[in-house]
Amino acid sequence: MSRLVAHRRAAILFFFVLCIVLPVNGVVLPATAGAEPLVLAQVSDRPKKDFKQLLPMARYMADRLQAYGFNGAQVQLYDSAEALIGAVRQGEVHWISETPYTSARLMQETASTPLAKKWKNGQQQYQTMIFTLKRREILSLQDLVGQRIAFEHPDSFSSYFLPRRILENAGLSLVELERPEDPVPEGQVGYLFSRNEKNNALWVDKEIVAAGTLNNGDWLNPDRVMPEMHERFHVIHRSAFYPRAFELATPALSPEAALALREELLALSQENHAGLLARYEQTEQFSPLELQDLNFLQELTDTGGRAP
Repeated sequence: MSRLVAHRRAAILFFFVLCIVLPVNGVVLPATAGAEPLVLAQVSDRPKKDFKQLLPMARYMADRLQAYGFNGAQVQLYDSAEALIGAVRQGEVHWISETPYTSARLMQETASTPLAKKWKNGQQQYQTMIFTLKRREILSLQDLVGQRIAFEHPDSFSSYFLPRRILENAGLSLVELERPEDPVPEGQVGYLFSRNEKNNALWVDKEIVAAGTLNNGDWLNPDRVMPEMHERFHVIHRSAFYPRAFELATPALSPEAALALREELLALSQENHAGLLARYEQTEQFSPLELQDLNFLQELTDTGGRAP
């Protein structure tokens, strides 16, 4: 298939998504409205770092979208998906960069529209890994009964929702613990939130928990899993691969501006925009949505966040 044909099909698919997801009576800012900043948002537990990563791209796109009433850019970071969803409902955000579960929630709860796939940290797709210490002789998911597992945070797709559903689909019953020393009820798996990827690995290494959950990109990142830890860890489960991240337009962005934003994202290339892409969370590129991507997000919505 030629690139032209593929691009046209992707454009048709995008218009189809706009028609389905954006409500007729949605909050839409007309292109002729007075100049305002283009607002890019994300859920973040590292706001200082993420602000620096997002601002250059937000400024670049604001310059490219001046014809749609934008002058300058802002980055808004929220400590939870609920806070981000609330801001979108208030019309305070135009554009979002998020991982699959939060993207699915934004589609369902705010009528936001996916624009493109983001190859965040150089990954088009990623998978969840459940790991333990070799010396604990935990060889299967069933061996986690009576043990503790660390997830990252409640809004994480790869380190909470996906591994949790993997365990539940394996017939395991999970219970949240307030502290690592809390006893695990008989026949269940206790879980705690480590709050970041590095803690997840450290907790397993120090035997605060029996198992941890990370995506394969974090697993290979020496700043998050020290190389010597790999000698001590053992992976007991790998999930299927899922899209790494999505760019979405909210109802506060007009359909015309959303289409323009999508085209600008897809036009970015390593040849001409390597520095800009690298600053934007080490993005390799953006790629068009495919029907399977929309089906995946819809399945997450239909199952309340359970892994399809």
